[in-house]
Amino acid sequence: MPIRTHRFRHFLRLLQFTTVAAFAATVVAVGGGDGPCSAHNPSFEIGPGENGEPVAGWENSGNVGRGNGLTAHGSWAAWLYGPFNGNAGISRLHITVECTAGWQHRLAVSAGHRGADALVGAARAAFTVTWLDGTGVSLGVDSVILLNADSPVNEMIEINRLFDPAPVGTNRMRLEFVFIQTAAQETGRAYVDAFRMARVNPSVYQWGDFGSTSLNFSDRVWRVKSAYTGPGPNSFSASADNATVRADGSLRLAITQTGGQWRCSEVVVEDVLGYGTYRFKTRGRLDLLDPNVVFGLFLWEYADCYADEVMWWNPPNEFDIEFSRWGQRGNDFAQFVAQPYWWGGNISRFEMPEPTPSEVTSEFNWTPDGVICRAWLGHADEPSSRDLLHEWTYTGPHQPRPGLARVHLNLWLVNGSAPMNGQEQSIEITAFDFIAPPVTDCVGDLNGDLFVDGADLGLLIGGWGTSGIGDLNDDGSIDGADLGLMIGAWGSCPN
Repeated sequence: MPIRTHRFRHFLRLLQFTTVAAFAATVVAVGGGDGPCSAHNPSFEIGPGENGEPVAGWENSGNVGRGNGLTAHGSWAAWLYGPFNGNAGISRLHITVECTAGWQHRLAVSAGHRGADALVGAARAAFTVTWLDGTGVSLGVDSVILLNADSPVNEMIEINRLFDPAPVGTNRMRLEFVFIQTAAQETGRAYVDAFRMARVNPSVYQWGDFGSTSLNFSDRVWRVKSAYTGPGPNSFSASADNATVRADGSLRLAITQTGGQWRCSEVVVEDVLGYGTYRFKTRGRLDLLDPNVVFGLFLWEYADCYADEVMWWNPPNEFDIEFSRWGQRGNDFAQFVAQPYWWGGNISRFEMPEPTPSEVTSEFNWTPDGVICRAWLGHADEPSSRDLLHEWTYTGPHQPRPGLARVHLNLWLVNGSAPMNGQEQSIEITAFDFIAPPVTDCVGDLNGDLFVDGADLGLLIGGWGTSGIGDLNDDGSIDGADLGLMIGAWGSCPN
């Protein structure tokens, strides 16, 4: 628990004063321009930016950087430690984003410190929000302590805080992580990760493109899209001609033509499922889909905004399995994609046999450390080596973050262009299965199948010398010590 002393209250006053003063200087330097519509790079996965910032998209002062010594999501976290300038001081990581009077936000962030460099004495890590008017003058400040010397070590703790509504006159808000150090020059390093400053009033409406039509498929309720919108853009129809559950329980998605207009289909599950395995069993000749058709199975979240300046870090938390030739006859027509697709290493295309058998299974296992993707022929829950088409483990910077991402299924037209063959199109999904992560303390079971075997060994070797999935002893590096732990746990996990 925070230590509430007169000296610590003085630090908070120091924090508030220096926050406002530092921002005022920034406003003069940049001419008072508005900030972006949303905070960049909120899991701190992407490193130095154009101006040399240690965390891309964020400004900083003092001792700030990125590291993998302690993480909650992905491969990296931001860290801060004291400025060590001989006086009481603050190291800071900050960004200014748009905000309007009356908007209310909820903070969620994971923070922690390691036993090897734990916070000591009166050192603190805190988060501060400062509401600003159009000229950069502070209208109010609120703070929450994230870590102190009494916080548990070697683990990330999630902190949640609902802030008051932004005061009258607010034009934007400054979001800041700080390490507070007294003149005693206390040591310690604070890690922060999986940051989310979600607007709760007015909340982001998750069903803007979906009307009242719903379907029951694979024991879940799905809403049907009815709008002229992206992707494409296309006209999406809630008609049973475009999205319907057949008598055998399969979901049929179709692209139809009505009155000279092509209509596409999309459905979204109502449940927010989170980490786990998303498995899709399809029926139909994927290789016979028209070159202008895209069949997508993907995660998506309606975000605060979609401005070009923030899309590089993937605010919708989109991750895709897609089957399409993208308007080019002869292209490979299958791919796993982390958005944005144009970022290096975010796409893995693979060949499918032609003719493609009617039954195909594809899946991704979304974990805090990466997304493990597979596709195979047939509808068996586990593929044979003969049927396995492709495997890909994505541990890059655009792993979907926990939030409100839901699974969508759609069938649409590239750029809204008509099918090249002029024919209506359809595909069937016979089953959607979600397998929640097992609750187990089984050391070495990296893929959650309750066995420590060659599949887990492959994941460990794939990350050798790095951190993240496979770092079984949490020492920041996947090495021989982790291999020894895995071999010692080889076989079935205990019940």
